[in-house]
Amino acid sequence: MKLNKQQIENLYKFTRQHYVVHYDLQTELVDHMATSIENVWKNNPEIPFETARDASFKTFGVFGFMDVVENRQKAMSKRYRSIIWLYLKEWFKLPKLIITTLIFFLSLAIFSLKQGDFIAQICFY
Repeated sequence: MKLNKQQIENLYKFTRQHYVVHYDLQTELVDHMATSIENVWKNNPEIPFETARDASFKTFGVFGFMDVVENRQKAMSKRYRSIIWLYLKEWFKLPKLIITTLIFFLSLAIFSLKQGDFIAQICFY
């Protein structure tokens, strides 16, 4: 037995109610639960959809989807850190690093002068 569109929408709503907010993760979980529900129906076709859905949800353990969401957040954090690291390495290559350092020390020298307050007011106000 296959799930109809209304039952699939019910699964999406069910995942949102259990604090899965990202659509890609919702889709993976809905696919997993739909497969599990269809397997339950193969063994016993008289089971109602809600009972089969709850049985499928129990396979995720005590915390439900929280472990899956947490693992996805860890994976995405790791991915974003590596992307940021690549951008930092790209930015701080030799010419940009020298120019950035020179601008920093030049600004520090200018603003540490007696007239530094006046210069800061002119630059920033």
